[in-house]
Amino acid sequence: MKVHSGLRLFHWTMAALNMIGAVWVALIMVLITVDVTGRAFFDSPLFGVPEIVKISVVGLVWCMMAHTLKVGAHLRSTILLDRMPPRLRKAVEILSCVLGVAMFALIVYSGWNNMIDAWQIKEFEGEDPVRVPTYPIRSLVIIGAALTSLQFLIMLFEQIRGKAFLPPQEEA
Repeated sequence: MKVHSGLRLFHWTMAALNMIGAVWVALIMVLITVDVTGRAFFDSPLFGVPEIVKISVVGLVWCMMAHTLKVGAHLRSTILLDRMPPRLRKAVEILSCVLGVAMFALIVYSGWNNMIDAWQIKEFEGEDPVRVPTYPIRSLVIIGAALTSLQFLIMLFEQIRGKAFLPPQEEA
């Protein structure tokens, strides 16, 4: 089956953002380690680490959200779904996808103007000596929510076509 080039670009974008998020996690771990070491052994913490970490957690989560959904790595409990007849299970899965599309599209819609305003005023978090820009993070929220909404839409079409998304099975 030939994958449409637009879909290939979509998947590549999600994978690239996921990789950026993973590297970001590693950098944050290093930053926190240096900060804690500085506090404990030299009585000299790094300035701005709490602000950087607070903003970074939001950004890296949204970098990874759509890809995590695509590969089925979100927490998911199927206790009720496993007990449902196939048609009801499919209806619940379709409803879940519809709600996912709507919810993440609403995040994009409701956050768009705030993102634009943040870029225009060059919004920051924190005070001198460390002021962390928040406008790029607001953009990552919008991008991540848009990609997640599109991934839910793809999963919805797969459900309707009968190609249900099956997350990887856990090993016993």
